[in-house]
Amino acid sequence: MSNLLTFAFDKIKSKIEDDCIEENIGTSERVLSVIAGGFILGMGVKKLFKSPLTGFSGLTLGGALIYRGVTGHCDVKKALEGNDVKKVEVIEHRYFVK
Repeated sequence: MSNLLTFAFDKIKSKIEDDCIEENIGTSERVLSVIAGGFILGMGVKKLFKSPLTGFSGLTLGGALIYRGVTGHCDVKKALEGNDVKKVEVIEHRYFVK
């Protein structure tokens, strides 16, 4: 079992380090998504038989966060930012001295 976990962690680590073409999430945010997703997924598995609705919700949310962190792409963030994100540029600075 330990070899399987080591293999899975190595795969996740290599996917996080790879740059994606359509990546819209930074590396630190990806790492945090994988860690938080793993924690929520574990809690969902733990509560699955005591409270099935809560457990299933935890499985779904944890899996989505892990997927988000591994792929580096988030459709929700893309929809909130929009495709036409315009950068603000300062054209002129004015300084007034009395």
